Amino acid sequence: MPAGMILIKVWLNAWLFWSFVVFTVVYTPIFAVMVSAGRLFSSGRVTMRRFRKAVRLYGRVLVFFLPLPFLRVVYRDKGAADTQEKGPYIIICNHRSSSDPFLMACLPYEVVQVVNDWPFRLPFLGVFALWAGYLNVREMPPDEFAARCKYYIGKGVSLVVFPEGTRSGNRQMGQFHGAVFRAALEMQVPIIPLCISGNEDKPPRGSVFLNPGVIRIHKLPAICPPQYAGYSSFKLKNMIRDIIVRETVIMDGQL
Repeated sequence: MPAGMILIKVWLNAWLFWSFVVFTVVYTPIFAVMVSAGRLFSSGRVTMRRFRKAVRLYGRVLVFFLPLPFLRVVYRDKGAADTQEKGPYIIICNHRSSSDPFLMACLPYEVVQVVNDWPFRLPFLGVFALWAGYLNVREMPPDEFAARCKYYIGKGVSLVVFPEGTRSGNRQMGQFHGAVFRAALEMQVPIIPLCISGNEDKPPRGSVFLNPGVIRIHKLPAICPPQYAGYSSFKLKNMIRDIIVRETVIMDGQL
């Protein structure tokens, strides 16, 4: 690696670490006071909506502003008509990197993420995920998972799911697990494919250090229940997977 690129990488990671610490220390108490004060005059449901909106704002600063100019996130809404709707949706994402959950701040919806247990162990962020109601799929039996999905969808909250289960660390996509697709069939919820490209080395698997570059996120048009009427969960998951594979191949060619 050229010496100049090494210096950029060192600067990027040092800047991100300290800016993350400073921003979190400043934002967290303001965020806590605003949400707590709002709880005195609002219902629990309204408070949770505001809480998740505050988490999304926090994530957007981390993802879209702090890494500039050496790391850029480019979000493209190819299903813009869906953005005018409140949802809820089930949002299906490919999973290349541990940075994927942070990138979900780009979405315009109130969401709960379905994740493995590692995000809950992160300082500060793990507490945010717990309070926001994120689902730890590894600690939840299938019946409870289905019930929690129904609960959130019934409240108008969209679900973000990484059905590969674990990050690939490269441009290959693993097979999808079927639980969320069985839930989608039962609840008849529109499904949004969300495609991520360029972050397989941000950070590389087994590392915490980000590389400079561009991350692209494409939100595709929603697949509505009439479009998958009569499908099995196996056929539905493979259809969504094929859509994401085709789009990410195009996106990888743009990097």
